Amino acid sequence: MFFSYTASVVLLSLALYGLWCFLKDLWDWYLAPKVFRPPSVTFLVLVKNAEQEIEDLLRYLIRELESADTDVDAVVVDCGSTDLTLPIVERLAAATETVTVLPLPASARPVAEALPLCRGKVVHVLDLTSRLRGQDFLVSVCALLRSDCRTVIVPKSRAGD
Repeated sequence: MFFSYTASVVLLSLALYGLWCFLKDLWDWYLAPKVFRPPSVTFLVLVKNAEQEIEDLLRYLIRELESADTDVDAVVVDCGSTDLTLPIVERLAAATETVTVLPLPASARPVAEALPLCRGKVVHVLDLTSRLRGQDFLVSVCALLRSDCRTVIVPKSRAGD
C-alpha cells in the first residue's frame, strides 16, 4: 500500500467531504432563484404652467432614462397650460425617443387618457400640477430608477419655495 491506514482514512474522509460539498453546491445552484429582468417602467408626468422649472426637470428625467439599466420611458401630459410649458416639453421630447408628449385640455382626465400611451408594465404617476415640487420630483425619479441611490443632490431652495 502507498499510505498507512490512518492516512487512507483521512484521505477518504476528505474525498467524501469534498464530494458532499460539490453535490450541495450543485443542488443549491439548481434550486437557486433565477435572475429576472425587472419589468419595464413608464413615468407618467403631469405638468401644468411650469415653464420656470420644467426644462431642468425634464432634462434630468431624460438623462436618468437614458442611463437606466431597465427599459424605461416617459409620457409627459400637459394639462392645459397657458404658458410656454407645452412648447418647452415638445422641444425636449423631439430630441429623444424615450419621451412622449400628450397635450390635453384642462377639463380632461389626464391619467385615464394617457395610460394607453404607457408602454411599461409598471407606471409611476408623478403629478407636478398640484402634488410634487421640483425637488421632490428629482428625489422621486432618482429613488425609483436607482436602487443603490441613498442621497440626491438637489439645488438650494429659492426664497419662495
